[in-house]
Amino acid sequence: MTSILLMAAFAAAVALPADSLAALNSTNPVAETAAPSPDAGFESAVLFLSGASCLEELPQDELERYQNLADHPLDLNLAGRARLTSTGLFSQYQAASLTDYRSRSGDILSFSELGLVDGFSPEFAEALRPFVRLVSDGAPGSRESRRLRHSLTAGGSVRNGDEYTARIKYSMEYGERAEFNWTSRTTYSEPEPAPGTFSAAWYGRRYLGKVVLGHFSARFGQGLAMWSGFSMSGYSSSASFRKNAAGFAATGSAAPELLGVAADWNLGPFTVSTGYSFLGRRIIGNLGWISRNLTLGLTATESAASADWRLSLPDLSVFGEFCSSYLGELCGLAGLIWVPEYGRKFALQARWFDEAWKEYSGIALGWETFSVVCTADAAYRLDKRLAQYKTLVQLKPELAFGEFILTPKLRWSGRLRPSEEFPLRNDLRADLEGSWRGWTAAGRFNALWCEKFGWLWYAQAGRKTENFTLSLRGGIFRIDEWNDRIYVYQQDAPGTFNVPAFYGRGWNLSLYAAVHLGRHHSIWLRLDCVQYPWNLTPRQGKLECRLQYRWRS
Repeated sequence: MTSILLMAAFAAAVALPADSLAALNSTNPVAETAAPSPDAGFESAVLFLSGASCLEELPQDELERYQNLADHPLDLNLAGRARLTSTGLFSQYQAASLTDYRSRSGDILSFSELGLVDGFSPEFAEALRPFVRLVSDGAPGSRESRRLRHSLTAGGSVRNGDEYTARIKYSMEYGERAEFNWTSRTTYSEPEPAPGTFSAAWYGRRYLGKVVLGHFSARFGQGLAMWSGFSMSGYSSSASFRKNAAGFAATGSAAPELLGVAADWNLGPFTVSTGYSFLGRRIIGNLGWISRNLTLGLTATESAASADWRLSLPDLSVFGEFCSSYLGELCGLAGLIWVPEYGRKFALQARWFDEAWKEYSGIALGWETFSVVCTADAAYRLDKRLAQYKTLVQLKPELAFGEFILTPKLRWSGRLRPSEEFPLRNDLRADLEGSWRGWTAAGRFNALWCEKFGWLWYAQAGRKTENFTLSLRGGIFRIDEWNDRIYVYQQDAPGTFNVPAFYGRGWNLSLYAAVHLGRHHSIWLRLDCVQYPWNLTPRQGKLECRLQYRWRS
């Protein structure tokens, strides 16, 4: 307990001189300014780009990938096509369209201009803000950054005074030409130190797209033949109906699936990608072809092969993939996203899997506007003879009264599995967020019906500036059955995923603070307390402290 209080006092002492913190900001030119804080629009951007309706739907590795992109924003005026697609933010068509636009028109000077590029939209350009930079400090096409940047992150946590974790991560970037990542960590369940994971990549300019050594990810087509890491299992928005294939990419994840070597080459409109992973003895190959409106791909692994396509028109995107294992087990999907007018989207996807794939076949529909999202999915799993029906409705208007911004959200998701003991699951969530001149407030009430009825409520208030963030959250919950557990995302330091499952009867209190000392130093602190005074059976509470420090050049 003493160590926790000392950490809190240290963070508070660092946070006090706000005026002096502002004075420490870098005075370098635009090309050297610090990346925007991941707090600023980060959550809404992740939801838009991932297709998730809430951060609770994302696993640790996927959210960590977005956090890493926010910590190392991509220079859109320097990155080549391979570098753009490797982020997973852009489709092959968008990357080709962006590089072609730069070659004809020079540097992109604003996000408004970015939204006018073929394959982009104003809302997509706005969602990219936390993850990219628009730097223009020379004649169009005449510069290439060779700046060497380093980042070192170290942190740890202590829980209930006798459980500990530690984490260290080092990243290096050589302009937009090369990157290196090394991560090692311990967890409460695995306290022994490990060598960790490493990944290095070199990005070419002409024929060589990139070479990746060490741990890497591989994502091709719509993910039927090859897709490592996270993949959306539900349909929460129009973006979740379709995947953006990143091909081979370096990874800073602490739990990657592939370890080996991979590379791709650009031969005019063709891209040839080959890779081998010692983990699982995976052999991966892909041949891609791209034109102004059409992208085609052939993917082969040691166990399956597939063909995928994507047709991109001004108001319509048609996509699909057919796949077969070498034993003749078939699967496929096809879909479209139609934008009849700005701000309105219609999505459709149909998929079928042979029983050997052990996946749900079905059809999904979606309709989306700026403030409303509606999706429905009916599916059947052949190997277990199981039916499943899902639906989601989300209302998310934004109200502005001068500098005061109010964002109410109402989300209902339902799932019916007739063959299960508790077939019906309804999750109703109401959120209210407000902000005014850097002051923030938020609240949530979450009710869930499955085996029985469970509910959770919390309120949060805080202060957010460019260099400092502080928030305090408190809540109560009553959830008697594990089948009714409720997950809640809690803001934490970059690379630290925090979505606890609340179960039992009790209360929780947490404090989050972040301090950025210029562009070089950042400190994050989180204190958590969960107690169960009203639980039906005695249960030990939790008291946890997390502290993280990052230095970057």
